[in-house]
Amino acid sequence: MSIQLLKELNGNNTGIFSQFINTQKTCPRIAWYPSAGSDFRALLFLSPLYAKANPANSPEPSSPDLFLFTDYFPWENSKFLDTAIIHDDGRSKVTVEEIEELPKIDLPLHKEIVDFSKIKITTNRVVFMNVRIESKSLGTFKFPIVYIFSENEAFFCEKMLPAKAKISHIIHIRYGGGLGGGGKARGGWISRILKQVGCEVLVSDGRHNEMGSGDEFMLNYCKEANADDKFSLNIIRTVKSESWSNYGNVNWNVVAKSQQTS
Repeated sequence: MSIQLLKELNGNNTGIFSQFINTQKTCPRIAWYPSAGSDFRALLFLSPLYAKANPANSPEPSSPDLFLFTDYFPWENSKFLDTAIIHDDGRSKVTVEEIEELPKIDLPLHKEIVDFSKIKITTNRVVFMNVRIESKSLGTFKFPIVYIFSENEAFFCEKMLPAKAKISHIIHIRYGGGLGGGGKARGGWISRILKQVGCEVLVSDGRHNEMGSGDEFMLNYCKEANADDKFSLNIIRTVKSESWSNYGNVNWNVVAKSQQTS
């Protein structure tokens, strides 16, 4: 289950992430943002305060308790996480209050998926953060984040699957193209695993069915990712493109149990 994945990421550390895990009476609801880059707007849009201020048009699953970000982050000179303030657009600000480096993981970078397969200083590093979000419209709240600097596909296949991780929310925004990092996958393979990981909400810019050569490679590399591509999505909320990604309107899609194709 999800706790197993979190314990494996924590290793033998006894710091703030261990404390977080030990305070969980049930498995935390996890939002996974593959190819997250330095986009922390998901913390705002998936918060309970945002849901309350912007009600969905039909019943909405509960907000996540923890965010899991993955991105192989190939840039040499990025100042990401060099300062406590990691997002500030004048309307909302995200500040790291606590941070802990967790044990490194050992995952491949596939040249068939990523554009830059050379190992960088960030590759396979893992950090846990407690962050404070200050929003002019919603107020102040906090969220925990685990950030894994790895290829999304390798992390899913070699870490999430063996742990049978359950993911309540998946965020598919500008997959594979954030901040110029590029990649040959478009994340279409994720549509195959929504029910497998128990996903309740897919937050998408509408490109979740797009397939690239990297997606095809993923389906061969990770046979379990071929689980099920038949599902239906019910849109319960939409955010205009300019408010989030500038890459198309973003929809909150509830993953229905129907066997119909989206």
